[in-house]
Amino acid sequence: MVNLPNQKVLRIADKTGRDKTPEFITEDVVEVQRARLVYYKWVNRLMMLLATISLVYGVCATLVILKLVPQIMYDIQIFVQFSDSESLVKREYIDRRMESREKIMINFMKQYVELRNTYVRDEAEMKKRWMWGGLVSYLSTYDIYKKFEEEYPKVQKDLDQRMASRSVEILSVERSGGEKSHIWKVEFKTYDFTYGTDLDYRSNKDAGPEIIERYWTANIGSRADPRRRTAYKRLINPLGFFVYSYFQSEIES
Repeated sequence: MVNLPNQKVLRIADKTGRDKTPEFITEDVVEVQRARLVYYKWVNRLMMLLATISLVYGVCATLVILKLVPQIMYDIQIFVQFSDSESLVKREYIDRRMESREKIMINFMKQYVELRNTYVRDEAEMKKRWMWGGLVSYLSTYDIYKKFEEEYPKVQKDLDQRMASRSVEILSVERSGGEKSHIWKVEFKTYDFTYGTDLDYRSNKDAGPEIIERYWTANIGSRADPRRRTAYKRLINPLGFFVYSYFQSEIES
């Protein structure tokens, strides 16, 4: 169709405007409306593109945050003394490749032996240490703790009958089976303090306790599992130390 100069287009009147005089629009008005239509169409496409980009960015940011959440924890540090001077210390981040890892494992094994063998005449305190949910069960595998659960009532009964308490002194700790072995031998000594009856102790303040010394050896198999480092137990057990084998026997003096 050929467009003639100054061509006019007849606008179709609606049903409500039958009595009105027909109006005519020029080609310039049509071009302006067409330009507006093209403008709004591209604005709409631009907004859809920006919305899509924002949505993709939000999804990616959420995935990154979810990936980093398990690692966003306050990483504790430890001060390791490496000389005889109290002023010279080394600060290390807790990590499975830390230089002082073996020293920390040895320290945990000492504490574990002391925890299993120390006895104080405080029922509430001993429940926290020895019963299920206590420190011994937390630092042991299920099988090791079940064996200990069968043994400690006998020890507790014997000490209660003698009205005694028990302390532990670690004598030596050495690895068994080579440099890469996870088995350690711990030699220690226990002291059983017996004051006799409360009446006798009150009547004679100068009377000291009866002390019974016994020598023991323990073979401990231990590892470190980072999955045991929960947020609640992180300060108690930063390496994830646990005992998977334990055998203790008394040495005849």
